[in-house]
Amino acid sequence: MRKAWTICGMELQRILKKRQSYLLMFAMPLLFTLIFGSLLGEHSEDKMTILWVDQDQSDLSKQLYKSLKENQSVFEVKKSTQKNAERLLDNKDFPGAIILSKGFEGSLLASEQPEIKFQKIPEFTSSSTITQIVSDRLAKLLLSVTASKKWSDYSGEAWQVMYEKVGADSDISSMPIQKLNLDAKKSNPELNEMSGRAAGFSIMFVMIMMMSVTGTILEARKNGVWYRMLTMPASKLEIASGYLLSFFLIGWIQFGVLILATHFIFDVNWGDPLAIVVLVSALLLAIVGLGLFIAGIVKTAEQQASIGNLVVVATCMVSGVYWPIEIEPDFMQKIAGFLPQRWAMSGFADLLANGGTLVDILDNVAILMGFALLFLIVGMRRIRFE
Repeated sequence: MRKAWTICGMELQRILKKRQSYLLMFAMPLLFTLIFGSLLGEHSEDKMTILWVDQDQSDLSKQLYKSLKENQSVFEVKKSTQKNAERLLDNKDFPGAIILSKGFEGSLLASEQPEIKFQKIPEFTSSSTITQIVSDRLAKLLLSVTASKKWSDYSGEAWQVMYEKVGADSDISSMPIQKLNLDAKKSNPELNEMSGRAAGFSIMFVMIMMMSVTGTILEARKNGVWYRMLTMPASKLEIASGYLLSFFLIGWIQFGVLILATHFIFDVNWGDPLAIVVLVSALLLAIVGLGLFIAGIVKTAEQQASIGNLVVVATCMVSGVYWPIEIEPDFMQKIAGFLPQRWAMSGFADLLANGGTLVDILDNVAILMGFALLFLIVGMRRIRFE
């Protein structure tokens, strides 16, 4: 293992000595995040009108409507019927509709998650703003109702008595909602534009960097470096481990700096640190595996860089790195399901937009590890040491 770390240190030193590496690793992803995040999110400052469909018509559903009406800095709500809302959305007269199903009040009184749906037109890509505000207001409402119910159990009086005192004027800070179904067709959380592009372009430029550094294996074989290493008391496993470790650490250095930079420059909150470490590590293993897979197919480092970058850019476009995947055609969204970037973006959405934890992204991590194992096994079998 000591020899593997020695090889790893040599590779890190070699890569980090190149000044142009810092441009690709840090400057370019931050620039792309700024440009795309600003362009796609420039309309977010305009106040929009969202339809409000209350199928429950209860005191608590009316209270939620009232609290949203009081918060009109970002969007306004306009009452509508289900049939009228469907017609207006079909005509694209409004960007979306919030729909409260029957049983809304009953769910809150039972301390259960009420069903709220958000139907939107395909062109509307800023629904994360709406979902966040509704989630916050719903959390406060749920806390007030729960507290009033507890008080009712002890006092024997109706819960409405206490709720009238604390419900409307409650200043309890909002808590994250675990599952808020805001789309009848999908339940994936959405990132706001700056957070989404920060995660997306960090992924893309780490992949581009990995395509470059994994090409050093081809250079080492071409220049006879591996042959000289094999004459030393170092096994093939130690040599391969040293290179793999260096690739993984380079990826983490790059991604780690980008996480800190986007947090302080663009105010991106990346969420649970432990979950981020696990998700990024699984992603990096998949990326390194993909780089080795391509290196096992091509013959030169130049081919590795050109073909690898072409694959990275094309797959990133499909998987929602450049823009929200919801605006893509259905067939492209299905293709994205076979790409590691799609599952990484889904994991970041759970953490950044929904306040998720490690448990919430275990499925994404498992899928990324599946990609990693597949790519690493096939890639290492195709790499020739001589």
